[in-house]
Amino acid sequence: MKNLRIATRYAKALLSLVEENNMLDEAYESMSIVQEVFEKHKEMRVILSSPVVRESKKLNIIKKVFEGKVNEFILKYLLIITRKKRSMLIGPIAFEYKRLHKEKLNIETVTVITASEIDEQIHKKVMEVARRVTDKDVEFQNKIEPSIIGGFILKIGDYFYDASVRRSLANMKKNLSHSIEW
Repeated sequence: MKNLRIATRYAKALLSLVEENNMLDEAYESMSIVQEVFEKHKEMRVILSSPVVRESKKLNIIKKVFEGKVNEFILKYLLIITRKKRSMLIGPIAFEYKRLHKEKLNIETVTVITASEIDEQIHKKVMEVARRVTDKDVEFQNKIEPSIIGGFILKIGDYFYDASVRRSLANMKKNLSHSIEW
């Protein structure tokens, strides 16, 4: 909890700097890349959190991973965070930055989880539903999760609707087990 609070402070400071330099879009894209790297690569989180790994090694890792992929301003910011021995916060800072950015620009993320890729017609219907549920601008995200078997799961802010085959099967199993009396 303490680290999240600190990460939020760093993210707010970064957002202010980015606004002053009129680079909101570039910074958002860069922080999305940073967040994605930290979510997908546990090794990166472990190395940057380790007190055993030297600061110079951490700085080299940050440069090699992000140089040319993120905005130069963001790269410098990440290097400063690392020099200040806060590299373990880079992932949470990226997450909080994206959240604050969306909040500031009044953007709501709509996530649709399906068993396979959705077509354009379904995409349009989901966007229509999302616009009815929220008065914010909508950012669409489709995740593929074969374990839901079929159907979909829709997340819009705090709204969660599970119309997956997996959920239906779980409900049937629950109802059957309650109806059988031994």
